[in-house]
Amino acid sequence: MKNKIGLLFITLLVITISSFAQQKENHAPMVTTAEAELSFWDIPYLEKAFIDTAPQAREDNILVGKLGVDGGNKAMVLKLAQEIIDTTLHGDYDALLISHKNKLVFESYYRKGRVDLPHPQASATKAYTSLLLGRAIQLGYLSMADLDKPLISFLKELDTTNLAKGAEKITLHKALIMHGGLGISEEQRKKLEKPSSELKGQGFVQTLLEYSTPITQDTQVYKYGNYNPILVMQVIDAVVPGNAQDFIKKELLDKLGITNYHWKNAVSGQPEAGWRVSLKSRDMLKLGSLIANKGKWNGEQLISEDYLAKAISNVTKPTQDWMPKNYNYGYFFYQTDITVEDIDYSTSFAWGGGGQYIITVEELDLIIVINGHDREDTIMTQVSKVIIPAFVKSGSPSFEDRYLGQKRPGLTPKVFAPDIVSTKGWEVSGVFTPDFKEFYFIREAGENKKQEFVVFQYKNNHWQESVISPRVGQPFISPDGKVIHLGKNYKERTMTGGWSELKSLGKPFKDIHIMRLTASSKGTYAFDEATRDGNGVLRYSRLIEGKREDPKPFSKEINAGKWNAHPFIAPDESYILWDCERDSGFGDADIYVSFKQQDGSWGKAINLGEKVNTDAWEAGARVTPDGKYLFFNRNMGSDQYENIDIFWVDAQIIDNLRPKQ
Repeated sequence: MKNKIGLLFITLLVITISSFAQQKENHAPMVTTAEAELSFWDIPYLEKAFIDTAPQAREDNILVGKLGVDGGNKAMVLKLAQEIIDTTLHGDYDALLISHKNKLVFESYYRKGRVDLPHPQASATKAYTSLLLGRAIQLGYLSMADLDKPLISFLKELDTTNLAKGAEKITLHKALIMHGGLGISEEQRKKLEKPSSELKGQGFVQTLLEYSTPITQDTQVYKYGNYNPILVMQVIDAVVPGNAQDFIKKELLDKLGITNYHWKNAVSGQPEAGWRVSLKSRDMLKLGSLIANKGKWNGEQLISEDYLAKAISNVTKPTQDWMPKNYNYGYFFYQTDITVEDIDYSTSFAWGGGGQYIITVEELDLIIVINGHDREDTIMTQVSKVIIPAFVKSGSPSFEDRYLGQKRPGLTPKVFAPDIVSTKGWEVSGVFTPDFKEFYFIREAGENKKQEFVVFQYKNNHWQESVISPRVGQPFISPDGKVIHLGKNYKERTMTGGWSELKSLGKPFKDIHIMRLTASSKGTYAFDEATRDGNGVLRYSRLIEGKREDPKPFSKEINAGKWNAHPFIAPDESYILWDCERDSGFGDADIYVSFKQQDGSWGKAINLGEKVNTDAWEAGARVTPDGKYLFFNRNMGSDQYENIDIFWVDAQIIDNLRPKQ
């Protein structure tokens, strides 16, 4: 019976694919002359959906490919496309586009969707406002430090004598995370909706801040909307040459070749910042590409890389009841982790009501664009259950086999893989690749105490151990999995899946005795310097516009005490782990964490506490690629470190120490 059902499904799928191929010959649906005269809401539904697994190249600077050939499970995506046609399954959606490795591999239109029709973006507009601010920073009209200055300091036309008490507490940072703290009555809100000369330009903010109740620490909590996007747009208009309308066109949309769009003005006469923008689905894909490529478009850095990394990260937690509990918030962007086969994929997205999405999944080189007019807007369920899994490579360890089949620890550290990895000898520096198919560490074995570079690889559904070579340096896998760092040397992942020959980082690292070097997703290096007197310092080196800067020492908050070593910088650079000896410690070397502050500086060193640190030697902290577990080393033997084991513990132990926002 199962064989018959499977054969029937394959037959239906072949028929469906043939039907889609015939639809492709009709080309993507375009707006007719009559439809062009209508509002979006009066546009009639398509008679037949358009679905294309090999999108056509158009004169829009979007590279195209083929679903399946250029990645993705074709059958899974096509099955979802067929379900979207049926409104009873997933709701009213108008477009679904998927780009993989910078190639558009799937393009589809339903209902009101047209390839040349600008689609209302609703609140996804807020994310575009955030990109505009990032463009202003890239051009030097603002700086990252300006994010923490009083917002009113940029608005020179304001009369500050009658503003609400605490108005100076509103910063760009607070507005971007919906923590402005304004208190406006319903009656006053209605007045702010009626056009008048008093509300033009900065007069709108003047009136807004005069109407507001006092702004305090208690009012500056997450409150969606609440005029925060308007405040940000007002600053953009104030600091850029000319006005915000021209800036939007010349410095963002024109750069991307976006010409067919609608961006309406607010009561103030300035561009709307939170809604009332319409863009074509393919143009949304360009914005997604800009985000996925860390602010670059055709080799030009349009958006500040530092700003964009902050904008799409987890900065705060939304508190509105209607938002999913696992959603985090950055600078008008959302972030959430989507789990596939027990691996978390960090997902960032612009989101607008009705189903407007630009979704980026950096680890998978994936961009998903969705348009809709669905009141319930439940399509993210299919994104997590179908689309992202369709682009996750098969062959990874099963849920039970992940982490070498070990039972997960809680908030109490436990030895990792006893008698498999951790033995009565000496093992340090255990690191997984992002796909969890390989685990690298160093082992000191045998009577001659020979140090070996060891790997466990997941092959044929089980883990296999092998010795790679004598010790070269402490291994660290880059967040994208493409480089294995070994002190001041490294290897690159080859096309066949192996590693290249050993290469040197060269100057300016050549003359530094590096034990461990780690890297963030932005390419920032954090590394140590081994010395015999205990006075070595931790240093960093950033990648700025493709160029490696000379190493610089971390601040005194980190470089204090003795034997500072073995740093680990978080992929998003939000914290750094390292070990050292300090008077405040538990005895020998302890592991510490420092969290990055809003102004970009590093906070005070925080001891990880008595569960991790003991009077023995603890060192070499690192967090797994999925962010779930903290690995570290502990001396289990004599003072000569004859028995060092690898321990692991739930990474929540780090978050529990994070200062409150």
